[in-house]
Amino acid sequence: MSETILLQVTGEEIAASVTSREYQRLLSLPRDLVLEGDLLERATTAREWYTKNGVPFIAARRVDLKEVSPTAASLSNGMNLESAVLARRLREGEAHALEILAASAGSEVAQEVTRLWSIEHPDEAFFLDRFAVAVTEQLLFWASATLCRASEAENETLMTRLSPGCGHWDITDQHKLMTMLTRTENQESGGTILGPLHLLSSGAIHPQHSILTVMGVTHRKFVQAPELICRSCDLDPCGFRRAPFAGEALRPLETR
Repeated sequence: MSETILLQVTGEEIAASVTSREYQRLLSLPRDLVLEGDLLERATTAREWYTKNGVPFIAARRVDLKEVSPTAASLSNGMNLESAVLARRLREGEAHALEILAASAGSEVAQEVTRLWSIEHPDEAFFLDRFAVAVTEQLLFWASATLCRASEAENETLMTRLSPGCGHWDITDQHKLMTMLTRTENQESGGTILGPLHLLSSGAIHPQHSILTVMGVTHRKFVQAPELICRSCDLDPCGFRRAPFAGEALRPLETR
């Protein structure tokens, strides 16, 4: 099992990579709508605030797979992730390792959203909150691309991500992921704090706009297109889908 690494990206860089289409999806606006007037002002203000003040965070750790049963993934460190959905995905993708990721838009933006609500600026709070969600999603795409480039010499690629609490994977496994990210090789157990992330006993993460997730590592070829990620996600109901669930992202490119 490798050590946890911190991936470095600035708020300015990640804010610039958030597309208008993705941002408007999270605002529940038509994705091809040309914003103008108050909508454009609010959206622009939120993006500018994060560009100047946002402090994104992302950490990753690779763990080899030992065995994948129909209901769980057994890792080389002796830990088991109990999820039939995850296990099926890893088997079908012929994964041999996992990348465990923690990503957050940062505590600064969460505090600013709270401040805006407290001074009764609900529009500004809402637009900034939704932009922070878009940043968190974009951090995962950016991290996936970065890790894939690092593994290119080994002809490895990353599969689509999956998180505890999404679909049929119990949220309690959040604690296992955090433990693997926070402990060192000489510790028996990990803490609950990593960078700005604080994992609560319930499995929820503070601040909001944060996520724990895993991606299978395989020698097969997969694509990380946003639409395919939604097609592999069985969360229902979801008001932010890009495409209906079809399980397509479970299959490598060679078999499509």
